[in-house]
Amino acid sequence: MIKIYQHRKQGYEDTIRKAALAAVSHFGIKEEDVGIEINTVTAEQIKALNNSYRGKDCETDVLSFASAPFALPLDKNNYPDMLNPEDGSIMLGEIFICTTKAAQQAKEYGHSVEREISFLTCHGVLHLLGFDHEEESGEKVMQELQDKILDEELGVARDATKEPSAFKSGFVAIMGRPNSGKSTLTNNIVGEKVSIVSWKPQTTRDKILGIYNDENTQIVLIDTPGLHTPKNSLGKYMMKTARTALEGVDAVVYLIDAEKGVDGKDKQNIVSYVENGLNTILAVNKIDHVTKEKVFSILTELKDVEGIKAIVPISALKGKNVDIILNEIKSLLTDTTKFYPDDMFTDKNLRFMTAEIIREKALRLLDKEVPYGIGVDITRYEIRQNGIIDIDADIICEKAAHKPIILGKGGSMIKKIATFARQDIETMTGSKVFLTVFVLVKEDWRGSDNIMKGLGYDLKT
Repeated sequence: MIKIYQHRKQGYEDTIRKAALAAVSHFGIKEEDVGIEINTVTAEQIKALNNSYRGKDCETDVLSFASAPFALPLDKNNYPDMLNPEDGSIMLGEIFICTTKAAQQAKEYGHSVEREISFLTCHGVLHLLGFDHEEESGEKVMQELQDKILDEELGVARDATKEPSAFKSGFVAIMGRPNSGKSTLTNNIVGEKVSIVSWKPQTTRDKILGIYNDENTQIVLIDTPGLHTPKNSLGKYMMKTARTALEGVDAVVYLIDAEKGVDGKDKQNIVSYVENGLNTILAVNKIDHVTKEKVFSILTELKDVEGIKAIVPISALKGKNVDIILNEIKSLLTDTTKFYPDDMFTDKNLRFMTAEIIREKALRLLDKEVPYGIGVDITRYEIRQNGIIDIDADIICEKAAHKPIILGKGGSMIKKIATFARQDIETMTGSKVFLTVFVLVKEDWRGSDNIMKGLGYDLKT
């Protein structure tokens, strides 16, 4: 059996499976007779594998680890020690494909990433079957086999002069300090309310994918929590989430709050992205809140940072120069895979988005000392046959003293939160919504892994 593990949802599974099947089928081998694990990894991960198992400090495009030296034709009687007891297949080994390298090479050779992934998969399978391009005459044999399998059995053109697909896609991480406008920029580009927006820092607690589509482009935007020093389990989760958002992205858009200016932490973050080979775009946000002189001084301070792809002054709230950011992102995309359907603008489910909307309304309406201790748990989300949605939600606070503030006099505040949330949920779903909101006290829930898991935070992220 061919098992495929991807380090993120990249849409290459079908491409990899078809190429692997074509490679084994070329030798008359059935899929059920062999066991192969194929993994997609980052440049950093494949470099670590090279260091650990080959003693080489380098990033390669593909690595193969055969379970044993095999000879064709494969005969199960010759490899009794290599048989999988579960299905009786011969365990050939593992393949690791670096998708970052694949994208770079596809761009250099002028063909699609899918073609490059197919080539690397085929190359890896041939290694598992005993072929070695580093042996004398082995390179020519492997090249001929790869061309034959790719061109004749998969129909993937080899011609390096072939025009690349006009369609481009990729992943982009939106990074920055708390309250720099990451969610606002994400929502503006996507054109839908994907991330909750608040003037209070640390609003976004999870990676949220916002998906931009036009005729020739799909951009998957990863809106991350603001970069800060964590003080509890929730804070640690948020920072881990922000770090993992950088894995396998085509570019980083780093937002700087023009009102606060550039500080040492901003420069440290920017330099680290560039040094790690990430295409980095700087967006100086909230230019509508400061003087032109202040914007100019920030741009002057940033222009000497080496390796930056672009520096763009913007107002994410008003949409000023967001089109320039969009064009800069498009220029850095290398993939040609459509990861999500055209009508999909986020990968989060409706329960998650509902909880985020309720939390946003609480953040906007409550006193500033309360919201940091607020979580939202959707306890019921049911759709009737007529399309009406019934939702029950618990607003969870850390202190008993906060509960009457959230409820308000005569329940006025909780009614206001529920009303404003219901209106947004109805807009999001296109359905009539009946929303009931309760308030619960769970002391120090942000420091409790069990409670956080119950609220849907994936602490393994």
